[in-house]
Amino acid sequence: MLRQIIAEEVPGDHDFSAPLSDLPIDSFGLVVLRGRIEAALERPVSDAAWGRVETLNDILALSSVQGPASVSTATAMERRSLSVNMPQMAMGGLSESWLLKELGDMHWTMITSGLGSPSSALKDGGGNRLYATFTRIGYSLRKPLSVIGEDSGLDLTGTISRFGAGTFISDIALRHDLAGGEARLMSNFSRRGEANNTSLLKGQPTIPPNCPIPEVPLPAFVSEYREVRARTPAAPLFETEYDIIPFHDINGVGLLYFASYPIISDICALRYSPDFSEQSTVSRDIYYFANADIKDRIVFRIHKWEQSETLLATEISLSRKSDGVMMAYMMTKKSHG
Repeated sequence: MLRQIIAEEVPGDHDFSAPLSDLPIDSFGLVVLRGRIEAALERPVSDAAWGRVETLNDILALSSVQGPASVSTATAMERRSLSVNMPQMAMGGLSESWLLKELGDMHWTMITSGLGSPSSALKDGGGNRLYATFTRIGYSLRKPLSVIGEDSGLDLTGTISRFGAGTFISDIALRHDLAGGEARLMSNFSRRGEANNTSLLKGQPTIPPNCPIPEVPLPAFVSEYREVRARTPAAPLFETEYDIIPFHDINGVGLLYFASYPIISDICALRYSPDFSEQSTVSRDIYYFANADIKDRIVFRIHKWEQSETLLATEISLSRKSDGVMMAYMMTKKSHG
């Protein structure tokens, strides 16, 4: 069974004694491979055991290593009923920045509750501090955010599951009289390698016994992320640069905040189309690939810009200027309302 998983995740014929670094698989691919191995073994693979893996033969040997099973006895969930007032609004409707932060907070609340640990105390098996790292966030509504106005009610209900011990996916229903919708958020954990934000390393927490976050097979949401990550974007229609604003764009642990990415994108899109501010988000799918240092600059590129009578559909990338690494890819639909 493990050989079949390896064949599906690492394409081509390989020497099972060759170092993993010589194989065509990146860091996220290793996260997926580890999750599938854990699912096949029906137990987590400890950080210590995974840290000793240097070849494909070492992965096969994991089947003989005993470990504790993780049993789910409940389902982690979170519900919030909110009133939309000025702190939650922007430009006459619901603030997308506020919504992203609220969805993100619900996601992390469900994770930390399920793991029985505050976020500041989450560590991997080697005692290294783990940081929250979103890898994909998608949300869509029946109508644009601009119709969710002052004094309206908004009900958010979320559940969460995990693929292996390192990938967590939440589904959150947004209930509103006019513009209900849904969101799906995917996250992994990272730890710092060197003393900067460009060398984040994948890590994962220890899953406690009877963890209420259920484990699921490889979700399509993860597979789609891998496909987009490997894709080469179309030639840009427009390009500009953005200077990171530390007081606005950086979060409490010194990383570029996940909620800043789409706002940076919208700020730069205004340079391409001054009428862009008149359109409100209906859906957005954000693929996060990397972070940046405070003093780095971000290169914004438009790869698709299609305006119909009712919707503007865009595809946009953000990259680090220092080394050209793509940080995020976004697919967005906006409407005049």
